Amino acid sequence: MGQNNIGKDIREVLVADGVTTPIYIASEPNTPDAVITLYNTGGEAPNPKWLLDFTGLQARSRANDYETAYDNLQEVYDLLLGRPAFSQNTTRYTGILASSGIMDIGRDDNERRILVCNFRLFVEPALSTQHRKSL
Repeated sequence: MGQNNIGKDIREVLVADGVTTPIYIASEPNTPDAVITLYNTGGEAPNPKWLLDFTGLQARSRANDYETAYDNLQEVYDLLLGRPAFSQNTTRYTGILASSGIMDIGRDDNERRILVCNFRLFVEPALSTQHRKSL
């Protein structure tokens, strides 16, 4: 088995850490108003020799007011940035860096505020190829 769905893994971590705002993956529902949505963004090319991937994740926060959207995203940012190495399901995460700060990208069609931040994750996927070696 190869790399897990990063968004799913990170959602499980955030929920276990106590995030109470609903968290979705790849598709943001119309309701409720305050949500966090995680998007897998690909990142950089994987290491061809070693089982080490450099993937990306975008966290998006939506709420009726700026403060709620910001606070919800700041909680995600604080829980992920610099997190020590951990395993989730069959994947080992060895580092999480922020590749951006929190950015306001405006409002949706219902005038709800939308903010985003981006992360780079260093991932050791489960062995899935005969051409790459474990670290």
